[in-house]
Amino acid sequence: MKIKLGLIVCLLVSGVLHAQKPVTVECSVGEGVGTTIQLFGVDKGEKKVLASASYNQNGYYGFSFIPKYEGFYVVGDGRLYEYPLYLKAGDAVSLFMDKDTVYLTGKHNTAENKVLYEWVNLSKRVCEKSTYFMRVRNSTYEDFFPDFEALLAKTEPFCKSIKTKNTRFNELMKYFVGCELDRFALNFIYTPRSKHPSKEQRIAYYSTITDKNKFTDERVLEMPDGMKLLKSYMMFYCLENGKRGGELQEALSVIPSKKLQGELVVNQAKGFGRSYFEYLEFMEEAKKYVDAEQLKELEAKASALYEAKKGEKAIDFAYPDAEGNMHSLSDYKGKVVVVDVWATWCSPCRGELPHLKKLEKAMEGKDVVFIGVSVDEQKDYKKWLEALEQEGLEGIQLFANGENKQGRDKIMNDYKIKGIPRFMVFDKKGKVVTINSPRPSSPELKSLLQKLLK
Repeated sequence: MKIKLGLIVCLLVSGVLHAQKPVTVECSVGEGVGTTIQLFGVDKGEKKVLASASYNQNGYYGFSFIPKYEGFYVVGDGRLYEYPLYLKAGDAVSLFMDKDTVYLTGKHNTAENKVLYEWVNLSKRVCEKSTYFMRVRNSTYEDFFPDFEALLAKTEPFCKSIKTKNTRFNELMKYFVGCELDRFALNFIYTPRSKHPSKEQRIAYYSTITDKNKFTDERVLEMPDGMKLLKSYMMFYCLENGKRGGELQEALSVIPSKKLQGELVVNQAKGFGRSYFEYLEFMEEAKKYVDAEQLKELEAKASALYEAKKGEKAIDFAYPDAEGNMHSLSDYKGKVVVVDVWATWCSPCRGELPHLKKLEKAMEGKDVVFIGVSVDEQKDYKKWLEALEQEGLEGIQLFANGENKQGRDKIMNDYKIKGIPRFMVFDKKGKVVTINSPRPSSPELKSLLQKLLK
């Protein structure tokens, strides 16, 4: 088959070109494969597109980039033809794929990819029937199970033969094989077929899938389909044992690694499409399983869901004052609350302070509370204290970074604050009036407060 020249995409994933040798991936494409070839990295067990190359005929595609990590990548059309690669700085890989075959070409392929493609071709038939079943539409357990058992018989000898000079790859490749076998087996029984086996008709392998010693570490997140495997594994465990898959505690009980539990919760949160307040209920349960960094991701999702519409319940926040006493927005339910988000370095913010003090004086004795929230960085804490004294600020003055490193980000993200000063008003029921109110220098803010007090 004649191969035409396509294009080369250069992609610098990370690092400096002269400090690290780039990877080169060359892909010759034959009949049946799509006209767009994509290069994927692996991020927390999921494939992420790094680059795409398009060509309107069968051809040659290339990618040159500095790898962010040593490990598994994927190349393919993003639909029915995707194949793994193992890459590290300075590697060169070339392969050919069409609708029937895939194999390495050229003289410069690494020892790691030679081993990997022994497995790819050894498991190709089973992989197609399980994962890319649209290519083998009529496959049922009657033909899949014999093929799977034939692959099992070849797996142990194959794993024993993995002896490259790269010890990290050798161990990871054996782990990859184990994950692939589970993935093939589980994907097959959870995808559309004209016939489905009963439990009694299944092969013995299915009784070995659930294992308390499986997923004790995070290596599965280095696998291109690691997250899918974890979800299938949990579903299999719940269905086989009469557990409720929708309950986090029951579903996660089969995953011993706390880090993996957290990543699964965060991944589930990403697909949460319901309201902010429904999400809060989910997050309350999810907090039991996440670490500090994972909690940040959950909170970012909450911020994205929150719309802060007029009449919407306010997102609470809690920050310390200069004495270290915590104050939350919800503490002042029953009063109209004005929140001033500011910083010592912000000239327009400082310019509003005399007007704010005048407004506070005018509202004395009324059910109005003024809360100042500084979003200065922790290093400027002393400057904030000095500003409180210089400006003669009284009342409730809070320091957002005093709660934790994410304190400033939380209020800024929750209320979609892109610039300061920002004044927000909440009614006596703790609901949003406006998250972008007139400034104290405008008489409109005083009029708004008087209207709310009536």
